[in-house]
Amino acid sequence: MALDLLLPWHVDAWSQVISQQRHARLAHAYLVSGPQGSGRYQFARALAAKLLCENPASGDPEVTACGACRQCRLFAGGNHPDVLDISPEEGRSSIKIDQIRTISRLVNQTSNQTGAIKVIIIQPAEALGTAAANSLLKNLEEPPGRTLFLLLSGPGAQMLPTIRSRCQPLPLAPATEEQGMAWLAEHSSAATEELASALALAPGAPLSALALLEAGVPAWRSIVLEQLAEMAAGRLLPTELAKYCNAQPLNYAIQLMQALSLQKARDALAAQNTEDAKAVLRFGRELVQINRQLESGANPNPLMALEHIFSAWKNATGDTDVAGTRAGQHTSSH
Repeated sequence: MALDLLLPWHVDAWSQVISQQRHARLAHAYLVSGPQGSGRYQFARALAAKLLCENPASGDPEVTACGACRQCRLFAGGNHPDVLDISPEEGRSSIKIDQIRTISRLVNQTSNQTGAIKVIIIQPAEALGTAAANSLLKNLEEPPGRTLFLLLSGPGAQMLPTIRSRCQPLPLAPATEEQGMAWLAEHSSAATEELASALALAPGAPLSALALLEAGVPAWRSIVLEQLAEMAAGRLLPTELAKYCNAQPLNYAIQLMQALSLQKARDALAAQNTEDAKAVLRFGRELVQINRQLESGANPNPLMALEHIFSAWKNATGDTDVAGTRAGQHTSSH
């Protein structure tokens, strides 16, 4: 593993922590929060590398560490003995208490480098069960020696208040659209339209957008738009479109239809077609309900949900095409 670069949208949070370090006010635990795919793990690794490096002031200013010293080589190889990376084991959704117990063994060992800091990265922090969280508390309250805890979480994630209160909050700003597009252009050879499409599916989270590009999701999105036009023209059934979309996670289709319904409602209101706007907004509320079910942990049948979504869209929009133009313009009665 190479040393991580500092992501452009993390500069403010980075400056805050580095300033605290320079003034000997580095907290012993930070709760680093940011959207999934915004690079919060990369931020934690960048900070760990910076604190472990023997020559942290050398090299490219955007690189956290020199990359050449012994500590950097150990870290880049994933073998640094003063770094512990904890996350749910494969196939599990929670962090086990046995994993937390390894922290005590690390922090009570002699450091690999005299006077060096030990870094424990826990992600996601909301995966800590009650037993694991309670086991972590003692080390969070009284960490022996120079120890830094970096707990990574989503914004507003649920966790024990006792854990949250013992960490200094460090929210990471999401990437702006300009930052996201620039970063994606450096990491993908896709066309600008595809980059924008991926970022629209993962706003503020360029790393997720890149994963979507690599999985071919923007191309899938373009095909869905074409098929929606076919459905509007009566050449494709909602059930057929649902079968095609069922190959991707349900939330991809929900996000696409939310964006389309919002745009169509705006177009209808601008044209003073209030009845059309009301119909599309009712459809939007149905999408919100389905999305809430997903976020609450419910497991709806994806194919049935998709069939309902596309049938409801066709009913809400009548013979309207995807761009929002109704075949046969409304009369002045609207």
